[in-house]
Amino acid sequence: MKKSILLLCLFVTGFMIVGYGPKSYSDLAPYKRIPTKTRIESLLKAGNDLFLRRLYNEANSIFKMVLDLDKNNLDAKMMMTKINNVYERERNEENKKALYQKWGHLTPIDKIYTNWHWGPEVGHFEVRYSEPKPYIPAVRKFRPRATDEEINEALNAYKKSKTADNAFELAMRYWSQRKEPEAIKYYFEAADLSSDILERDDNYMLSMITEELEEKINKGSNNPQDYYNHGRLALIQGNTKDGIRNLIKAVKMDKKLISYAKNYIDKYITEDFKEIMGIPAEIYSFRQAYVFNKNKDMVYLRLIICPMNKRQLIPIDTTIPASFTGDISIESKDVLYVYKKKGIGDSIRLWLALPEKEGNYPEYHVKLIINLKRGTEYDEDGGGVELSNFGLSSEQLDNWSFVISSEFDNTDPTLPGDYEKVENGVRIHGYQLWATDGKGPYISFRDFSESLPSDANIWKIIENKEDDMKPIF
Repeated sequence: MKKSILLLCLFVTGFMIVGYGPKSYSDLAPYKRIPTKTRIESLLKAGNDLFLRRLYNEANSIFKMVLDLDKNNLDAKMMMTKINNVYERERNEENKKALYQKWGHLTPIDKIYTNWHWGPEVGHFEVRYSEPKPYIPAVRKFRPRATDEEINEALNAYKKSKTADNAFELAMRYWSQRKEPEAIKYYFEAADLSSDILERDDNYMLSMITEELEEKINKGSNNPQDYYNHGRLALIQGNTKDGIRNLIKAVKMDKKLISYAKNYIDKYITEDFKEIMGIPAEIYSFRQAYVFNKNKDMVYLRLIICPMNKRQLIPIDTTIPASFTGDISIESKDVLYVYKKKGIGDSIRLWLALPEKEGNYPEYHVKLIINLKRGTEYDEDGGGVELSNFGLSSEQLDNWSFVISSEFDNTDPTLPGDYEKVENGVRIHGYQLWATDGKGPYISFRDFSESLPSDANIWKIIENKEDDMKPIF
């Protein structure tokens, strides 16, 4: 039976690895193109699941696959050691059972003890007793309740010299009176001034407030400040996933908190936090369009994505130069905020803050308008953008770029379009990027000067069904 289960498990795993078995929303569906790190995470998850179900042989095979991808993977080695320990305990129990059946007891026979394993050569065991040691909890510092005069004294000291020590002392004095809002406020200010100050957690303030906030949130708190405070405290404690999730939840409930929350999320993006948060989303559809209208250069970006592991901070790489990237307008309820960061080379990487959605594989419809800036005094030709997208494999057919302009503009694209149409004063060039390995046309700003008709619907043009966009050849 075990051999049958093992063969079935290996067959399913192999089927998944070559990219045919799972549905499009599975973590292993894009197996050929996803990073090795993501493959390893998926295999480790499968192996741990088999281990918890006590299918040790099958789990061991999965962890061997992980070591084939990364021979130094400590998680796989640790789990294989656990499996070997299970086998060892089972063998020991069998040996003890055989010895008991043979001798009728397991009491000491002699003092020769050369092997701690239960084997045929060992016919005894020794029980060693030791006095129990009492548990002595760590000394906890209790502050006496501060007087109003002491709080005013600490407040004046902080106003005079805004140091982390003074902010922390003020927070602790407010906390001694159980004035939670003031205590949290100055605790956060102390953390912003110096993270080292957090080692001095007098009166267990951090853990106590965190527990109280978690209880409120679990009961369905409708107060955005609760989510904001819990998110900040979670980030301070290193619980990044909950921290980001609750900060985004707070922003969704109260847009006024964006200016506060985005600073802390931005900090984590800046400080090389991409290794943890930067798992790309599964992109089901990618469409972008360059548009010149009302003396403005713009790139319309429309995507349908499914974040891996339901993450809410997603990176999207573009080929738009940072020097030409201006403000970004959000045209979709599925995006709360957009962070601009330097990506590959001089290009811009967009980090999308997404609201939490129900379901294991939530879809997000992203609509953004990226306003562009023409060249500076150092760019005599005014500059331009490349409408490429190298983030999808050639198997993803819904990967398009468009150039949408007035029919009176004498544009001459650097690449011939796969789809061209002139309708109601609007000229459309469409490019199927899957056919060119992601390579799109280069657009020079100086080639465009005429505005579009007032009734031109850019989103409708971009979202045309593929059946309606017949290639011109």
